[in-house]
Amino acid sequence: MGVQSIMSLHQKNRGRRRHSLMMGTISLVAVAAASAVQAQSAEVEEVVVTAPRLEESLPLELAEYGNRVQVIQSEQIEQRVISDVAQALQLMAPSLYIQPKAGAFDYVDISMQGSRTSEVLWLVDGVRISNRLYNGTTPLDTIPAAMVERIEVLEGGQGLFYGTQSVAGVVNVITKSLVKGGTDGQFAIGGDSNDGRHIAGYVRGSQGRHEFVAYASNDKSEGYQPIPTEDYQPSATDRNRGYDVQTLGVKYGIDLTEEMRFSLGYQRTYAQLDFAQPTLISLYYNERDESILSGKLDWNPSETFGLFLKGYYHSWDSTITRYNNVIGSPGSVVQTADDVYWGYKDYGLNALAKLVPNAGIELYAGYDFQNYNGRDEVLLIAEQTEQVHAVFGQVRTTEDLFGNLKLAAGVRHNMPKSGEALTIWNVSGQYDISDNLFVRTTLGTAYRLPDAFELYGNDPCCEQGNPQLQGEKSTNINASVGGFFDVGGKNGSWELVGFARRVENLIDAVDDGTGTLVYQNTDSETEVKGWMATVFVPIGDAFSANLSYSATEATPASGLQIDRVPETTAKGGINYHPTDLPVGGALSFNYVGTTYQTLAPPVGRRSFGDVVTADLSAYLKFGPDKRHRLSARVENLTDKVYTTRLIRTVPDDGGAAYGARFFGVPRTLHVRYSYDF
Repeated sequence: MGVQSIMSLHQKNRGRRRHSLMMGTISLVAVAAASAVQAQSAEVEEVVVTAPRLEESLPLELAEYGNRVQVIQSEQIEQRVISDVAQALQLMAPSLYIQPKAGAFDYVDISMQGSRTSEVLWLVDGVRISNRLYNGTTPLDTIPAAMVERIEVLEGGQGLFYGTQSVAGVVNVITKSLVKGGTDGQFAIGGDSNDGRHIAGYVRGSQGRHEFVAYASNDKSEGYQPIPTEDYQPSATDRNRGYDVQTLGVKYGIDLTEEMRFSLGYQRTYAQLDFAQPTLISLYYNERDESILSGKLDWNPSETFGLFLKGYYHSWDSTITRYNNVIGSPGSVVQTADDVYWGYKDYGLNALAKLVPNAGIELYAGYDFQNYNGRDEVLLIAEQTEQVHAVFGQVRTTEDLFGNLKLAAGVRHNMPKSGEALTIWNVSGQYDISDNLFVRTTLGTAYRLPDAFELYGNDPCCEQGNPQLQGEKSTNINASVGGFFDVGGKNGSWELVGFARRVENLIDAVDDGTGTLVYQNTDSETEVKGWMATVFVPIGDAFSANLSYSATEATPASGLQIDRVPETTAKGGINYHPTDLPVGGALSFNYVGTTYQTLAPPVGRRSFGDVVTADLSAYLKFGPDKRHRLSARVENLTDKVYTTRLIRTVPDDGGAAYGARFFGVPRTLHVRYSYDF
């Protein structure tokens, strides 16, 4: 059976499953386009994004109490013609190392302050989307940049408010927000030189007490060849890694009273994502159907009391289909997986209350419930359910008590159904020495509960789960000094950060004496320490420059740097955004230092990295009120060839195993037109 025949067999079913979402995407984009045409002759109304409530304001409040928080706005993303959230963070989040394995909408390696990928928590609109089956499998392969209002990056242990997996930090993707006082929106269309296309739109507005927003996007590409030709075996004939990601979202909000607000949000994503492999593959893809539903209630009857409630439901359903070429029989194909399921369901309830008993003191108390179940027919995780209850509280001082010094202290008690209860704590503070100089620090513990595979995995050949596992516990400290300076009447900033973390109860697969690996809480520890420096310098009225550099030692008991965690990273760029001209642009660079990966014998431990890549972007606004925008970006400007990850594979002739390389995106031109209304 040939590839074309395979595609014919499966095209009808795939098309039927994604038809409804595609029609929703096309319909919303059409509405946005029609609204844009009407808006050309309409009077411009002032649109105000709905003011943040207790949950939404939490990251910025934490920033006042010693926590480092970075915010990336949608305007910055649009100016750089970025396709997915991973690219946005890779270019613009100084403290976050992200390396996509094979371009946009793929799995990525992540490290924040020397962390493993599994130690960073991912949220969409405050709803956790980190993979419940495998903590190390990131959710960034289905998050397009077109839906983003802003991205919040919180550094350091954040387990107090955010729970498990927020050991090194939290990334919260805020989708298009509700507005008051008018209607606005955008329509965008574009493509790239890797046979990619992009179409997106959103519209939002308000009517009396009611507010709404709807958004949709579709990103599709044939992709590029991520594995070099010399590392492929002849049996691998499908050599480009493509994607097709469709997202549709709606939100609704209503002010029930002046003090009480209720909102609903729903987002659905359909994606077909190719897997790239150096051997055997004739056709190999993963289909994703993901839904996120949340309801929120904010009640703020006075300045001294507030209450926030949130319920959420997250379903993550994937199926794998794979056809292998038959070695020695050209043109013959065998099916090894047909819509094989792996996925999970995740729902929960959060409650957070704020009380101000007197001037100078604020009290916070909360309850968190999480329930998730999942199974994997590929790696043999049977249907299992896990529940976690948690209670937490924090006390803060305000400027009414200590002036320029703000302090906070809190504790959280976690009670999982599997494993023992776990208590963590956190203290933090910031002292403004002057208007131009500050110091801040956080000290505490955080935790990571075992994922479903570590608890219940049942792979007879290799690894077994252990329902008695306890969560990993880490002790962490962040301390920094920073400030502001004047350059020609413009404000510049700088900060020097030091961090350290020790992970206890480390979960690892240990030989039980029979050759089977069983997950255990080991006596070994992982120690992380390092530093980071950042600076932002305005240059005249139109130019600015930014630079960040970090160095990290992340070593478990072996004394070797953790796999896929670079020893050094740097990011920077020159930005041109004049206020009196309809043009702008940016030149950005990203440096990744020496990085290691250990594969099974005979490949062993290999190094890669030590590479600098650059992106160049520009935009032009034109037409009435400068609502039209034409943008372009050259990704990997110098066409650098660099390794992103290694994989162990065996030659077709059965010879010795070798390490095949994945390469980053080659030089690619992205072009996009957008219209704001």
